[in-house]
Amino acid sequence: ETFTYKFIVDKAGTHFYHGHYGMQRSSGLYGMLIVRSPKERLIYDGEFNLLLSDWWHQSIHAQELALSSRPMRWIGEPQSLLINGRGQFNCSQAAYFNKGGEKDVCTFKENDQCAPQTLRVEPNRVYRLRIASTTALASLNLAVQGHQLVVVEADGNYVAPFTVNDIDVYS
Repeated sequence: ETFTYKFIVDKAGTHFYHGHYGMQRSSGLYGMLIVRSPKERLIYDGEFNLLLSDWWHQSIHAQELALSSRPMRWIGEPQSLLINGRGQFNCSQAAYFNKGGEKDVCTFKENDQCAPQTLRVEPNRVYRLRIASTTALASLNLAVQGHQLVVVEADGNYVAPFTVNDIDVYS
């Protein structure tokens, strides 16, 4: 069916929606909602949305059957973490091993299905990262290598800006 929702916006900021029936959220019924305010005074050169999620490598039906059985059968930890719906699972491009004895190295071509999303940035610019986690179980820690982050909003509320090396993100 199709449903039309009307929202009364009382808080500008980064939000997300997700399904509440059965395993809808775990099967991908979620997305970001960006509410903009004409009163916002933040200055930045670009913006990226990062939607974080966890993923089990078994069907939603199998997961639901295990979780609703008596006694409940634990489905285990998620096998992948996704950023904007992209992650790694059974991907031949991710199976490359460096023969020099170094750590395992994955190589990707730009449009490979397994390739992580690349955020194109320019030096000496300020970018806003809008981050939402739709994880069912995983709590995550996010950092940008070689950079600090300035937190300006949390849970749809603007905050006095503060600088961190990383942030913990919960669903």
